Amino acid sequence: MTVAGIIAEYNPFHQGHAWHIAQTRAAGASHVVVVMSGCTVQRGEFAIAQTSVRARVALEQGADLVIMLPTPWSCSRAQSFARAGVHLLHSLGCVDVLSFGSESADLQLIQRAATLLKREDVISVMRQAIGEGAAFARARQGAVAQADPQAAALLRSPNDTLAIEYLSAIAHLGAPFKPLAIARKGAGHDEIGGKGYRSASELRITLRSTDFDKIELCEVPGLQYLEKENANGRMPVDMQRLERAWLACLRTMQPNDFACLPDISEGMEHLLWRAIRQENSVYDILKTATSKRYPTARVRRVLFHALLGASAKDFEALPCFINVIGFNNRGRKLLHCAKVNAVLPIITRYADMRKLPELTRQQYKLECRAADLMVLAMPEVQLCGMEEKRQTISI
Repeated sequence: MTVAGIIAEYNPFHQGHAWHIAQTRAAGASHVVVVMSGCTVQRGEFAIAQTSVRARVALEQGADLVIMLPTPWSCSRAQSFARAGVHLLHSLGCVDVLSFGSESADLQLIQRAATLLKREDVISVMRQAIGEGAAFARARQGAVAQADPQAAALLRSPNDTLAIEYLSAIAHLGAPFKPLAIARKGAGHDEIGGKGYRSASELRITLRSTDFDKIELCEVPGLQYLEKENANGRMPVDMQRLERAWLACLRTMQPNDFACLPDISEGMEHLLWRAIRQENSVYDILKTATSKRYPTARVRRVLFHALLGASAKDFEALPCFINVIGFNNRGRKLLHCAKVNAVLPIITRYADMRKLPELTRQQYKLECRAADLMVLAMPEVQLCGMEEKRQTISI
């Protein structure tokens, strides 16, 4: 048995994701376990559809076991996202391979970049650039470029950047994974109108218009589930429906409240507070607060963390439990194996959580809170308790 792990958002699941799973199996994986973002995603927003729907499609398209990458790691920068995902796969105790998409698919070059990012001279140059006002990503790329321009070029590609973080996390956590880089196919990350498979960003735009006739089933496997969610008022999830509530949350906060949020540093809390006082939309706050030092993606995640009520303390520990979303027959065998070897408690229902330590319960409560806010961004407001009531999928 060869078990491959994949870390993904599936927001939504599309052709490129199906290709990735198929290529992972073609490379020798007999079983595939996916760590999938729950209701929050890296962009600093809610996923377009609820967790169980996206997981069901993944299971029907080749995944055997889907577990959750919880809030706040699912809506954090690449390093935290990757480290938490690798940690969960390692904690299962039965994963052999980490499979990931990559623009370059050059594992040797990705490893070179990951090694350079640990070198003291590279770190020193990066810190100096940050001190002079450069954004983290630009400072890091510039520091690596001085040592190896070819490796530094990878840091301009989002999936290669994540791949570098995956290899760094494997080394940091001592996970015995063989890395497997799968060449991405189709449009680039966030590309609109690209060749081949449409990007998730373009598909989300079409799904939010609810013009399902413009999407073919082959483009979005499981489209019938999304159409059913739409008919029942649960999809598409859209942050614009939370605009006033989000603004209300931000306007009640003071600079010291922002200082407690994840990824705040160097007086960013004062910049945010001033932007909130002078603008009347989240979009305008983002524009005003964005700068060379603080890119839009980072600012948006900070504002989203404020809405969720997440704090820097939530990042002090890695995920403390394995939250199972769904499985098939092969996945059931993986769970049996994991129950013997896993170093974290495995949760398949809400009742399992009540007996666990306080830190674990606090992490779970944050996921429940995020789900309760997510339902307010659905076309029809749903009742609280979506995460607590979620049933584990078995197909």
